[in-house]
Amino acid sequence: MCSDFVTAGTLGGIRGSLRRVANDLEQQNRTVSALAQQTQVANHWQVTAFKLQNERAEWKALYRGTLEALEKEEQVSANLRQQLAAAQEALQAEKKLRDDEFNERVEKYNKLVRKSNRLIDCLTAVKAQPGNAAALIAALEAELNAQQA
Repeated sequence: MCSDFVTAGTLGGIRGSLRRVANDLEQQNRTVSALAQQTQVANHWQVTAFKLQNERAEWKALYRGTLEALEKEEQVSANLRQQLAAAQEALQAEKKLRDDEFNERVEKYNKLVRKSNRLIDCLTAVKAQPGNAAALIAALEAELNAQQA
């Protein structure tokens, strides 16, 4: 009987040890499971970070390309503005030249009209006073010569 108590005590100790080992194994299994889960989460975030880095690189390249295109477009626009300003300036100069030529022609036309009017006045006077025709014509010639000098 004594040996039964010893056996029972020994079996109880073994059972307790087995329970502790089982509890330790269960604890280790939970730890391993938690570590596996954390590893999956870490892997997921690592993949996400890698994808984001790639997207960032793509956006950066797109940004550079867009910025370069914008700078070229601004340069072209600046050149076009300069060309437009030069064309407008040339147009204004041409318009002024045409206006000056037109004004010169108007002045010449007005001089011719005045001379024609004097000639007509002289002819009218000669018709009205045929006896003074020689004197009127001489006066007209003197006036015209004076204007030309």
